[in-house]
Amino acid sequence: MNLVAPTAFKGTMSPLEAAGFFAVPGDRLLPLSDGGDGFLECLQFVLGGTTEYTSAPDPFGNIRSVPVLRFNDGGVAVECAKVIGLAGLDHPDPVAASSRGLGVVLKQFQHVPRIWIGLGGSATVDGGRDWPVMSLPETTVFCDVITDLADAARIFAPQKGAREKDIPLLTERLLKLGLPRGPRTGAAGGIGAKLLSLGARLIDGAEGILNSLNFTAASQGCDAVITGEGRLDSSSLEGKLPVVVARKARALGLKVIGRFGCRGDGWEEAAILFDETGFLVS
Repeated sequence: MNLVAPTAFKGTMSPLEAAGFFAVPGDRLLPLSDGGDGFLECLQFVLGGTTEYTSAPDPFGNIRSVPVLRFNDGGVAVECAKVIGLAGLDHPDPVAASSRGLGVVLKQFQHVPRIWIGLGGSATVDGGRDWPVMSLPETTVFCDVITDLADAARIFAPQKGAREKDIPLLTERLLKLGLPRGPRTGAAGGIGAKLLSLGARLIDGAEGILNSLNFTAASQGCDAVITGEGRLDSSSLEGKLPVVVARKARALGLKVIGRFGCRGDGWEEAAILFDETGFLVS
């Protein structure tokens, strides 16, 4: 029996869809997310809870219905990408895009026992500068990057549609907010820093999800772990989820099988961590 534990193949398969795709009868499924795409799906699959819907503005102010996960103890989980993500937008524009919608959602739940936030996949680089005033309960933020606030625009804004001339403006705008600096503060275009300023705890999303979903217990009785995502390349070694899974599985004495959509520069170095690798596109 295998433990099938992939994350999303962006634009193709959600974590749960990917797990089903690679599994054979008798395998155990554990879809995973480091805080980006599929965060709510993975939590609900393992921990249960009820999906609820609320309204919030998208990055350009259009009101949309967004899901949140209500746990049985009354806490909630929110997926940043579902509120202010790129999906469904006519065009990306991080200079104009606002993360206010995420702040609006969190304010609605500021009196619950706890909040978990999957912080990845945003279309914004604004550091939460126009969020409503709020006081958060115990809040844990699953971050998909370790980037500092000062580097957020340079590293991630181009992926969100920024032009080269926009980067200095976006960086200056972030730093003028007076938000805290440090690891993960640049997550989701500086929202990590905003949440840290509100008392939230920023954690490594990959390690956090493995602990929260009890990867060690799920792997008991399994012969191998199958993991993967859309691309294997040199950046996979920078804490991406399949590599974290591979290292954890190896430590438990399990065979590790990697399944990826494609390969990129430096993939050979990352592939060493897997006993076997396969690609959907050669």
